[in-house]
Amino acid sequence: MAWTFITTTSYGSWVPGDARGYVQRGEILPPAPPLARHATSLLKSPPVRFSDVEQNDLFNALTDAAVEFGYLLTDVSVESWHLHWIVQHDDDIAPMAGRLKNRMRQQLNRGRIWTEGYHFDELLTDAVIVAASNYIARHAGARLIKGVRVKR
Repeated sequence: MAWTFITTTSYGSWVPGDARGYVQRGEILPPAPPLARHATSLLKSPPVRFSDVEQNDLFNALTDAAVEFGYLLTDVSVESWHLHWIVQHDDDIAPMAGRLKNRMRQQLNRGRIWTEGYHFDELLTDAVIVAASNYIARHAGARLIKGVRVKR
């Protein structure tokens, strides 16, 4: 069983050149405003932000999908433009992340909601799992921490 930390962002919320910096081919790059303007101009639809209701729907869809596919979801944060989660699973990372993202998209039923891909870190030690859990717990959108539902 593998433990994985996943981050996924909503469509158009973090484009190449972004003011927060960005990652290209595994390299962290500084902001590039002209590139960000160009990337934004290429979007096929407006950037996606999740309402409070949609954030709840995403959380419920994610937890339901984890049960459906036999994954153990221990930590989740859902924000207006991104999600983090820690999951224990037997599948390869790409199909696991794809299944979970797909179920969330299906729940919202509003077309494209995700950027292509996702970021992941394999959590290989208990200390790294605890650090990732603590990171998620610091987010305003924390909804599940160490397997316990956060009251909102």
